[in-house]
Amino acid sequence: MASALMHGIYAGDSRELSIKAVMPSLVLTEQIHGSLLRALLPRFLNSRYKASTYENSDQAKKEAIQSRLDPALVQKLSSTSIYSFPQGLAELTRALEAELLAMPHVSIWKGDACKRIVPRQRIEIETSHSKLHADRVVATVPSIHLAPLLPDLPHLAYNPSAHLAIVDIVLGVGDILPIRGFGYLVPRNATNNSDEILGVIFDSDAVPNQSQRLTKLTVMMGGPYWRHRTSFPNEDDVKERALRALHSQLGLSLLTLTSHLENISARLMTDTIPQYLVGHSQRMGELKAAITMHPQWRNRLSLLGYSYGGVGVNDCIANAMDTCDAISNYEQNKPPLSDITGLQPAIFPG
Repeated sequence: MASALMHGIYAGDSRELSIKAVMPSLVLTEQIHGSLLRALLPRFLNSRYKASTYENSDQAKKEAIQSRLDPALVQKLSSTSIYSFPQGLAELTRALEAELLAMPHVSIWKGDACKRIVPRQRIEIETSHSKLHADRVVATVPSIHLAPLLPDLPHLAYNPSAHLAIVDIVLGVGDILPIRGFGYLVPRNATNNSDEILGVIFDSDAVPNQSQRLTKLTVMMGGPYWRHRTSFPNEDDVKERALRALHSQLGLSLLTLTSHLENISARLMTDTIPQYLVGHSQRMGELKAAITMHPQWRNRLSLLGYSYGGVGVNDCIANAMDTCDAISNYEQNKPPLSDITGLQPAIFPG
């Protein structure tokens, strides 16, 4: 089950990932209750149960996040397992861009790669077409791309990233799936998986109001199976693999797949989801200490994005909000003054 979950979330191998970094709630549960099985018992029957400051701090963080949101939205999300947008998650970035461009003191440079960052009295940033000076830097690019720009900082290039293919399939008929739900994930010990499938999402079930009278499916493949490869299947090949998987694993007939196929598209993606290898929390602690003690980066550099403290959209947004609040307080010398590196302290060091 663990390997299937890691295939679905990280496109990674559960034997290589740090449980403290990718599933801290399990570690928290074990520390509070004594074991994962004991967590199923009522507290009065569990002699190893101990109230924990970890538990209290986790609840406090949840309450702080909820306080930023509209109460009606919090109530709605309390019974929601997943969410999406009519035009997809790109609505988030488009909305952010529109709001930022409406501000008189904001400009956005596109297609202008960062070539060099030099921390002097003011931070000098050299791009493909120009040069600018800044008082602080908030870096959100993947850490592996940031590493050559900040060679004085450790561990930025340590974690590898997953290679995978995503195939979106639309069938012009509804209610044909043999099972209902979010989808299924394939563990590494599964038989009949020569096409290296990680899992299939039932989009038309998961978000039914976006898929009326259609069956929409997303097939994921690659991940740990492609970890050490330098060449990958082409788009036509991964489309064939996806259709074979829907037939062999889900039981959809070849006639249904061919006669009702309205659309199929494939994306081959390299160096995508970062793999938080064992020791990730300790390395992030060392990275944070290096920034804090660096004479030219202290209080001037923040690291955000999916390379550090969670790969999900929710994690990235929550960490960004916390860091922006901390920067704002620091600039105005307002309490509470807290960490502005973006590398929030891990619940479980090491």
